[in-house]
Amino acid sequence: MNLFKNKLTFAALASTMMLAACGDDSSSNASSDEPSKESGDLYLLSFMMETSQFFGLGTLSGNQSKMVEDFNEAANTGAVAYFDGSVYTLVADDGGNSTLSRYEVKDDKMSEKAAATVKFTGTNAIMMKFVDGDKMYVEEALGDAITALDPKTLKKMATIDLSGYIDEESGAMSSVPGSAVIRDDKMFVSLNQFVDFDQAIAGPRASVAIIDVKTDKVDKVIYSDKVAAVGGMDDMNNTASFVDEKGDIYFYSNASYSFIEGYQEGWVRIKKGKEEFDKDWVFRMHDAAYDGKKSNNNSLMVGGTYIGDGKFFGFFGNFADPNNWYDYEWQYVVVDIYNKTVEKVKDLSPTISWFAPSIHLDADGKSVLVGHADKKGGAIYRYDIESGKVSKEMDVTTGNAYYIVPLIEYTCDLCGKPEVVKK
Repeated sequence: MNLFKNKLTFAALASTMMLAACGDDSSSNASSDEPSKESGDLYLLSFMMETSQFFGLGTLSGNQSKMVEDFNEAANTGAVAYFDGSVYTLVADDGGNSTLSRYEVKDDKMSEKAAATVKFTGTNAIMMKFVDGDKMYVEEALGDAITALDPKTLKKMATIDLSGYIDEESGAMSSVPGSAVIRDDKMFVSLNQFVDFDQAIAGPRASVAIIDVKTDKVDKVIYSDKVAAVGGMDDMNNTASFVDEKGDIYFYSNASYSFIEGYQEGWVRIKKGKEEFDKDWVFRMHDAAYDGKKSNNNSLMVGGTYIGDGKFFGFFGNFADPNNWYDYEWQYVVVDIYNKTVEKVKDLSPTISWFAPSIHLDADGKSVLVGHADKKGGAIYRYDIESGKVSKEMDVTTGNAYYIVPLIEYTCDLCGKPEVVKK
């Protein structure tokens, strides 16, 4: 499986199965009678079609099929984000050429035309990271580089060359930057260290570059042999990593979905104030009790969100048949990193392999918004963190939910449940 060449194929297969979504809630025990958090709250929404995604602002109480008629269109390979009063899209074509665009938001409306754009050629740039109002980063997966830009003008400010940090000792051909967090003015970014592009196989050990966000210089690259390559190079949520309330950083490795013998999955940690992996700690989810079993062979799909108190809401499963894209076998779970357990979200049925999950912590930090689809249809659900209950927010009858982003401004980067200011 070549994620870079076949991502559009994966998306098309997923969308084909979801275009006939009927909104039937019989596949879930979620209550449709419970009220939404606030029906008038605006979100940045994106819905994936066969070869496009349609994005714009809307409420979860709106009619989804009519809503997308007024949305902007972009390629379906890429990310959307909200930051400092603007919507950003970073999308790539099947040649790996990417366009970053910024759309201004005024009076709860997004402009139809981009206020600024910038292009990246042939480097499959599909991940964004915002530092502050003066700097953002774009990660170029196939360019062995990270570019710093002005978030307003999108003018390129600096390029961080990662080609000198390819892990040749492990047989890597490219560094492939991925999931990242920022702590203490340093960006900790995973390097996937691809050893086989045709089969989408990342490196056999964890590799993280530590970059000074003030100087845009690489301080060093750290490694761990406890797990295979950590983080993800995809555009789903940039959240195979997080910083908890203690200031500890966690990275997850799905070990290339455990296709390679000898590769080990699991969470690794960089403790507060440290810039090396914790040699005494690892959490292998394969060893965790799950669904009544003492062990399992599931891995966490890239995409998810930290919900506080050491818990991560994610997407869990395995590829019993890697060539069968029609199996609904991936389950939403809550991973307790501190206590090393994995619990199934019982009121959400399993969803499709390779379906890009839209999982976002809502503005109040008390619930998670979840895009979902199965054989019976598609919907957006809300998971209440305290009670564990699930309620349906919206039927999705055109395409499938891709991004469900609250319009909030973060005052810190993923430091526990972030303090936010609602726009």
